[in-house]
Amino acid sequence: MTLNLKKKLEKIRLLALDFDGTLTVGAYVVFREDGKESVICSRRDSLGINMLQASGIEAIVISKEINGVVPERCQKMGIKCWHGIKSASSKLQILQSYAKERGLKATEICYGGDDVNDIDCIKWAGFGFTVADGHQLCQKNANFVTKAKGGDGAVREISELILHAQGKPIRF
Repeated sequence: MTLNLKKKLEKIRLLALDFDGTLTVGAYVVFREDGKESVICSRRDSLGINMLQASGIEAIVISKEINGVVPERCQKMGIKCWHGIKSASSKLQILQSYAKERGLKATEICYGGDDVNDIDCIKWAGFGFTVADGHQLCQKNANFVTKAKGGDGAVREISELILHAQGKPIRF
């Protein structure tokens, strides 16, 4: 880990995430015969979020997706979520408003997303990341690109980087 990366991650108090493509495998949606969607998520990502929570770092989701799986998954992980957000500027407004409500500076926020509607949040946050299979513009604007793809341990990777930079143990 570079010194610059460590300095940015030492300050993080909030992990804000997009849902589809970041916490889920972004390339595929499974439709059942009844017309309902299913997504693939990593339990390792969930455990990474739980480890952050146990160390005092909050996590939230801000998603464009309108699907009952978003709030259900977030509730299971014990994190607050907004879903059905129509635009990139709306995602940023929610993130900035929540930061203000919680008394957080941009430098204390890590934002992760995978597509163009996440770029504003990636650029605004003190530490912005995208997943290995994130859009090329996300990769260009992010502070960090994970080795793992979305829905396949990328959030766990970031969680462990944050914990390591802050000198906190990697355990649950």
